[in-house]
Amino acid sequence: MKNVLMIAVLGALTAGFGSGCSSVWQESYRPYASAPSLPEGSKVAVREIPWERMESALREQEELLAASDVHWEDWDADQRREANAKLLRALQISEDPDRVHLIGVSSFRTTNTVRPWNGDLASFARKKGAHYAIWADRYLGKAESIVRQTVWSDSTDYITYEDSTGTDRRATRQRTTSTEVPLVVEKDETGFTAFFLRVD
Repeated sequence: MKNVLMIAVLGALTAGFGSGCSSVWQESYRPYASAPSLPEGSKVAVREIPWERMESALREQEELLAASDVHWEDWDADQRREANAKLLRALQISEDPDRVHLIGVSSFRTTNTVRPWNGDLASFARKKGAHYAIWADRYLGKAESIVRQTVWSDSTDYITYEDSTGTDRRATRQRTTSTEVPLVVEKDETGFTAFFLRVD
């Protein structure tokens, strides 16, 4: 596995979260290697692991880097292989670590409903050339969110007009109008992290 994985591990620990528009996976995606897209219809394994397991794996990698007197860029092949193998075991990937390459990571928080199984995550992984999309989520508590609500109001207009005999007359006209107003509400917030892996 390429040593860029070690950078990704630290990035996943410290990355901010986005609030994507069309696709949360796309909006928060951080690429680490380029790969050709998989052919349409190719199988992508979308797997969930417990957040505690992913967090523990990330922390373990961070501790390996902190404990080493040698910068990871100067690690020998065995040291890199050991670190990468530990991470893949934590992600429950049984492939040969020398054949698995990290393509990218998505990490975000949202108050919207995200369904990793609805096909969007697999489709995005396929587009990026990943055979695996390993994801985990965790509840982050309540967060303030702004929603727009339509408020309807009735009004009465008084008009003056001239009838067919030339006499001035008055009449009323009822009107209903709508206005969108922003409201601050509290919603449950969830954080998601997904690793995209390619097997060569």
